[in-house]
Amino acid sequence: MRIDQHRLQRDLEELGQIGYVEGRGVTRLALTEEDLQGRQWLIEKMQEAGMQVRVDAAANVIGRLPAPGEGAQVLAIGSHLDTVPQGGRFDGALGVLAGLECARVLNENGVSLPWDLEVINFTDEEGHHYAGTFGSRAMVGERLTEEMRRQKVEGVPTLTEDLNRVGLDPGRIGEARRDPGEIRAYLELHVEQGNRMESGGIDLAPVTGIVGIYRYVVTVFGMANHAGTTPMASRSDALVAAAPVFYLLPEWARARTESMVATIGQVTVEPGAVNIIPSQCRFSVELRSLQSGNMARIRDRLIEWLDEHVEADVQTVYEKDGVELDADLIEIISNAGCAEGLNTVPLASGAGHDAQTFAPVVPTGMIFVPSRGGLSHCPEEYSEPEWVANGAQVLLRTVLELAAKDA
Repeated sequence: MRIDQHRLQRDLEELGQIGYVEGRGVTRLALTEEDLQGRQWLIEKMQEAGMQVRVDAAANVIGRLPAPGEGAQVLAIGSHLDTVPQGGRFDGALGVLAGLECARVLNENGVSLPWDLEVINFTDEEGHHYAGTFGSRAMVGERLTEEMRRQKVEGVPTLTEDLNRVGLDPGRIGEARRDPGEIRAYLELHVEQGNRMESGGIDLAPVTGIVGIYRYVVTVFGMANHAGTTPMASRSDALVAAAPVFYLLPEWARARTESMVATIGQVTVEPGAVNIIPSQCRFSVELRSLQSGNMARIRDRLIEWLDEHVEADVQTVYEKDGVELDADLIEIISNAGCAEGLNTVPLASGAGHDAQTFAPVVPTGMIFVPSRGGLSHCPEEYSEPEWVANGAQVLLRTVLELAAKDA
């Protein structure tokens, strides 16, 4: 039983036109008009494939192929259609569309599974509104009410505002929760977003684990004053006070372990005028590691340094621990890749995914295919049609192997 490579490629190209601007890539920020167009496109494709479609309280789009019996568990295949600003056509979208293609092939061949099959497009995986992976976290029952009211940056609506705008009641977000016992397993196909696979000649990778992500916003305080009339010795410049952290943080992470990364990706100053000494310097801090203890130690060291040297405030955006994925599913995926004649090598993920949300509560498996040049989150993001087809075929084979095991 084979997936239709050309049909899957057409889907990727068709969806990739929604939110596309020449030279600037694809922009489908969560719950914007472009994202809503993509969701409607997906709903129509799911219905054409014979799936039952619904939208839950967290705006997740769910297509279902029901099993013959009543009360069956669910095998979920998911990812996301939302993108970063000026992103690519593959990140997230491949996982959803490959799941859709698997559902089509199963339905066309009259295959009965021992559980319902669901293909899910999760809301705001990329964190347009706040912390990311919102839809999957709502599905496992995380408490999100306070987060939904927070505004990430000026001009971006809160999740509460956007849910209201699309006709959903934010007060009913708890209805998106699913009992983990209902879910047999969760599977996700994704582009690697790195260059280990392409450079190493790896065709397919069962994902062994996903790094934890700790994110913070640090505000260092100073005193605004005239830039021309205030002597250097009399200044309290918030940017100058914060600057040592910009080179110390990467050094701390590098000294801790080679596999850990630390990034300051956003810096703003207030008042932000060319002739005013900054009174505040606000910057983001992101730590990533498979070992949560490493991130906690760097966080504590940062806070200790700030307490000793500057007046500052540290706000926690979120702390998501690293996870290991299900050993049985890793083996099934690995065997499926080898059966397809693919060079299959297990790898850990340095990026966060919806799979990370499910791994602590349900058996979770993830499949990587190569990214050309290791590029992602940019217009140049690309995976060869052959790589895409390999991943979708292994996903289908994994579903069938798991079905045979459970039958």
